[in-house]
Amino acid sequence: MPDQTSANETNEDESTLLVEIVTEQSDWEKGAWDGVQDDIQHAAIAAFHAGIDARTDISFPDVDIEIGIRLTDDKEMRNLNAQWRSIDRPTNVLSFPNWDAVSEPFNGEVVILLGDVVLARQTIEAEADGANLPHVNHVKHLVVHGVLHLLGFDHETDEEADIMESLEVKVLSNIGVASPYKHRKKENVI
Repeated sequence: MPDQTSANETNEDESTLLVEIVTEQSDWEKGAWDGVQDDIQHAAIAAFHAGIDARTDISFPDVDIEIGIRLTDDKEMRNLNAQWRSIDRPTNVLSFPNWDAVSEPFNGEVVILLGDVVLARQTIEAEADGANLPHVNHVKHLVVHGVLHLLGFDHETDEEADIMESLEVKVLSNIGVASPYKHRKKENVI
């Protein structure tokens, strides 16, 4: 049975951001991953607030907002990629925005379900090892990336990528993680 945790953050306007974490694979709770759920919640909350501040074209009613984070493995991620993106391989993170969702009651209150972020442990570990990064820092980056996708940020064009990457770097800096882009070279720099 999946393990489930959640964190609530209430702000001055009395709305609550709920980060619901579901662990589908027990390996997420062992070794290097022990206690990672607090880091994931912190990264999700930081990304949400930075994303909302950066998106002047959207606003939410004064209601509670929920973000789902699913911790899984490469097998499930490969299946999700095949089903939703026609890609036959696992990836590190997938985001499923829920923009068309109707608010629904949660504990007697109205909640907006912003969407879900799914993380694949084996791919994340391999990428972190290959880049010589602490696993937890790579997870924080991918959570920030995924939550920004839930808020409508994307990287399909160079301009979109620059905006999203700049925001990711800002959020990561605020939570004590170095830029994941600092060693990447830009092409066509004059």
